[in-house]
Amino acid sequence: MVGWGLLGAAGGLAVAALWIGSSALVIHRSSGVEGPAILGVVIFMTGLVVMIVVGLLGLRWPYCVAVGLLAVLMVMPLVFYGDAVLDRRGGQVTAVVSERRDFVSQPSGVPGHACRIRLPDGTEADVAGPRCDEDTRIGDRLTVYQDPQGRVQAKLEVQMTAGQLMWLGAACVAGLVTLGARIGVHVGRDQHHTISTAGSAGTPPAA
Repeated sequence: MVGWGLLGAAGGLAVAALWIGSSALVIHRSSGVEGPAILGVVIFMTGLVVMIVVGLLGLRWPYCVAVGLLAVLMVMPLVFYGDAVLDRRGGQVTAVVSERRDFVSQPSGVPGHACRIRLPDGTEADVAGPRCDEDTRIGDRLTVYQDPQGRVQAKLEVQMTAGQLMWLGAACVAGLVTLGARIGVHVGRDQHHTISTAGSAGTPPAA
């Protein structure tokens, strides 16, 4: 059982390494949200396939729930990657509002606001969130997070810090390794049970 458990844990670790590597590659090579969005869909689809496999292996439903939660956790770093970058290397600068747009979200019908700001280096960016509301006027000054390297769009606030993202990634890796080990142990027990049953069936009756 120990060998099967270690094999399953190694499989979970391999999946974690593939997830981290592919996420880093897509994020650094992508110039927009399309790459991370596609990767997020792939992660969700993979989670569904693993849930089916877990069910076919005869594991109880809590393991399917665990796979679903892991899929959600694996997508979250893609969603908050920009926030973590701004927290780690971004500085707060003062920007000037050059335009404000009002809109209505569909299909909820909730009104919203977006501001176009001019950063100290002369570039412009669109931001939304706190301090960009119906009271915001052209010429107002807003404090925003800006990436000195320009790889991440400026934001009014950071919802996840780099430290929190690191702990989230560690939780995903630990979950994948644990789930892999558990599946490995289950497969090992099934094989042991099959071999034992076959051996018992082939044992001649005692004289």
